[in-house]
Parts: sequence; C-alpha cells; structure tokens
Amino acid sequence: MSRYSIETLERGLSVLSLFSNDTSELTLTEISRSADINMTTSLRIASTLEGAGYLRRDPETKRYRPSIKVLQLGFSALRSMDIRQSARPYLERLSSETGETVSLAVLDGLEIVYVDRIRNRQIVGVVLGMGSRLPAHCTSMGKAILAYLPEGQLKTQLNGAALDACTGNTIVEIDSLAADLAKVRRRGYAINNQELAVGLRAVAAPIWGEHGQVVAAINISGSTETISRSSLKQKLVPLLSMTASEISQSLGFMDGHKSGDAQ
Repeated sequence: MSRYSIETLERGLSVLSLFSNDTSELTLTEISRSADINMTTSLRIASTLEGAGYLRRDPETKRYRPSIKVLQLGFSALRSMDIRQSARPYLERLSSETGETVSLAVLDGLEIVYVDRIRNRQIVGVVLGMGSRLPAHCTSMGKAILAYLPEGQLKTQLNGAALDACTGNTIVEIDSLAADLAKVRRRGYAINNQELAVGLRAVAAPIWGEHGQVVAAINISGSTETISRSSLKQKLVPLLSMTASEISQSLGFMDGHKSGDAQ
C-alpha cells in the first residue's frame, strides 16, 4: 500500500464499489462478507457513508443502497444513467409539442435531483441544470414521486421534516402535504402552482421502473402567463401522461404493476 493512501477512505470506496446494476441493495452482513471486512468496521463505514449521504438504509428491510449523491460525484455518471438515455427522445418530443421547458428528476431523500432538462423559454427566477437540487415538497416532480412511495417509507421520510416555505403558496404542513399527495395518486399527476417561485406553474407525472416502483418523474414547467390552469389540464396533462407512460414502458414497466397502488 502506498504511504500516501488512506486506508479508511480506501475501504469506504471499496464498499461503494460493491453496488452495481445487479446488486442494488446489500445488508450489513453482505457488505462485510463481500468486502472482506469485519462487522464492526463494516457498520462504521456504512454508517459514515449514510451520514454523509452516499448510502441510504431502508428502516424496514435494513438494507443499504447508494443515494443519488454517489452519482453527483461526477456529472458523467448522471449523463450515463439508463433512465436519461431512455427518456431523452421522449422529452425532446414533449418539449417540441408544448413549447415549454421539460425536465426529468429523481428523488434523494426530500430533495429532487435534475437528471435532464430541455429549456424552451426562460423561466424568471429559476436557473436549473443537470445535478441541481430542489425541495421535493414544493416541486411538481417531487410530489409526483413522493405520492407513490411505499407508505412506510413516505412516513419515515416526512417524520419531523421541516417543510420550508419558498412562496406564500408552498405547503408547509405535513398533513396538508399528505392530503395533496393523496390527490396526486387519485388523478395521476402533480401540480406546482407557484409553490416554488412566484410566476412558475408546472405539472408532473411519475416514471415507473420494471419492478413497478416509481423511479423518477418528468414535468412541463413555464410561466403562469403561458401556462393557464385550463391549458394545463386540457392540453399539457394528456401529453405529459402519454409521455410518462411511454418512458415507463421503455424501462420495462408493465401497466398494472405499480407498487404504490396499495396506498
């Protein structure tokens, strides 16, 4: 080992390298065995990575999985995400059809991370790009994903969460957010009506993975001057829903197998 190497860091990176497309989740025992590290050291490393935001631990299954923060170690990782590659042509078509900005995001804790964005019009007060992060509770894509999380996971994530106000329209009470998420599940899409920024309106729909779990969301966003309430529901929602369905199918999703339907 080089005298310049840091053994603890090296072990932490070796733990992260255990996760792959074929191995998306691991128990502490599996980490210990695969990395050839004793249980005490494995727990210390996993806890450190979790505390730093690079691993997430499911409180029910006790299994660890990488967070989106791992991908943010380099934008090249974000660019290579299968979901972005699959979604890109559909996003381009949707942006062309609507003349508005179209985005793709995934959830990391109580924040969304932008994976792709096609900007058609300048949205006043909002400058976002790939890798940008926003609070999930005041964004259409955040609510579109939160609404379909397993009930236990959603309760855990919202428990004691501080929902900061971005505008006077932002939902800041847990119960009010839960009620809004129930509306999202009933209609199949989420609306952001100036909750993130004054003058910004957006509508989002969830993207489903091959195992019936929500994996991302796409949205159409623009100025309240170009997106009226009526045009949002009559024109944008049908186009958005069709596009979200097509992207989900491209990822292997079969309609009727949604894990969030039980809520």
